[in-house]
Amino acid sequence: MKRHYGFTLIEMMAVIIIIGILAAVIGSNIIKPVDTSRRTAAIQSLKQLESAITMYKLDTSKYPESLRDLVREPEGANNWNGPYLKETAEPKDPWGNRYEYKIPGADGQPFDLISYAADGQEGGEKENKDIKLHEEED
Repeated sequence: MKRHYGFTLIEMMAVIIIIGILAAVIGSNIIKPVDTSRRTAAIQSLKQLESAITMYKLDTSKYPESLRDLVREPEGANNWNGPYLKETAEPKDPWGNRYEYKIPGADGQPFDLISYAADGQEGGEKENKDIKLHEEED
């Protein structure tokens, strides 16, 4: 009598379930560091934007009206020596959203710079928590 070798349906299902559980655990451990990296990159970008805004202010004696003024000379700007950023368009955060730039800023700051993080909307928690330049410096 010839014996057939192979896996039963139950053995195959058990292997598929184990692979699914492993994929879920590994996937969740990979996603979290990616979000942390994006938040770190956003904080660094906010600091670079702050430096560019400061250089603009030193050259023109006023703050830019928008972040676009850092890469394209605004009409009527005196002593503009830009571009002040490497980008050729208005800068975006690591999630592809526009940075929020407000003049004057809150709490006596000359300006505010904000990344609305993953959801691109004001407010939020965890990966959607807003990243604000002057709050990160505290």
